[in-house]
Amino acid sequence: MPSRDTALIAGLNDLLQLEHDALPAYALAIAGAREPEHRDALSAFREDHRRHVAELTGLIHERGGFPVPLPHIPTGLLKLAVQAAGLPGGDRTVLLAFRANEWQSREKYARAAAAPVDADVSAVLERAAADEARHYAWAVEALERLGLGDATPAGMANAAFARVHGTLADAIEAVGRVGLDCLARATRAG
Repeated sequence: MPSRDTALIAGLNDLLQLEHDALPAYALAIAGAREPEHRDALSAFREDHRRHVAELTGLIHERGGFPVPLPHIPTGLLKLAVQAAGLPGGDRTVLLAFRANEWQSREKYARAAAAPVDADVSAVLERAAADEARHYAWAVEALERLGLGDATPAGMANAAFARVHGTLADAIEAVGRVGLDCLARATRAG
């Protein structure tokens, strides 16, 4: 398998792991949301993530790779802890935590969708990037309606935390992506 294919498979697996980070966090957010409209929106977004899992898994298989059906370690646990920390405060803190986690997904998918790849991969990544942008925008709007918009101290702090949290997770996950690339090369070396 050419180097570009192993790198692509590693990148797709990194996104697949991002989805496995998100799904348990979504379960917590849905359980913690008290307003039906918030639960309904989060449930619909979780279905987008389930579709992402299926599509990414298919792309990895089609390219001869092995999907990694696990969250990132340790960042997946950190994202779950962030979401769990929001549970006691109801919808306001559930959505603050959700936004913090969703920022990284939005950014990571936007970068992946902007990278030059074949048409099948591009279509999946562009659709997922649009989903993530929509999820994040919904969270920002919902927080605005709850009095925690970006102009408020809590909103500003949350936006800053989301960037730091996501950037740190990206850096840690980049190390794991190198490992996935090496694993893809090793499984093809035979």
